[in-house]
Amino acid sequence: MDMTSIYEYILSRISEDLSPYGYKRSGKSSLFYRYSADKKVGCVFEMQKSTFNSPDDYSFTFNLGCIALYNLNGYYKDKLTLETVKLALRYDAGCMRLGHLSRGCDYWWNITDEILKDFSIEEYYNRFLHPDILKAAEYLKEQAHKKERVYSKENNT
Repeated sequence: MDMTSIYEYILSRISEDLSPYGYKRSGKSSLFYRYSADKKVGCVFEMQKSTFNSPDDYSFTFNLGCIALYNLNGYYKDKLTLETVKLALRYDAGCMRLGHLSRGCDYWWNITDEILKDFSIEEYYNRFLHPDILKAAEYLKEQAHKKERVYSKENNT
């Protein structure tokens, strides 16, 4: 299996895992997003490929973000859009790497020809990624609820 197929397989499985949490994939990108019901809070989940990938050694990590309207200033403060939700990946409050959440450090998942001799890509995903993806979805859900409560309290709603 070539690395492009592996990348797309992983993204399709992530999409399946995040769908029950209300996430949508942004086109063919590696970005998944969701909004709270009142569109006051947005969450984003991004798969980041390494710039050092080669045909037989593929690594990636995941960036997580959660942002609320009250985190934004100026023009962006009026409405959460995909562009403003992406700001959560660069915004200090609510941004983190999945490795810090699931493994206690910045972690890059790695798929090599050697690994693929021991595991099918499905086995690799189920064993090494699936539990972490679900943990991330639960974490972002919790962060969104916290920000929704703060927003409601600040606006007396």
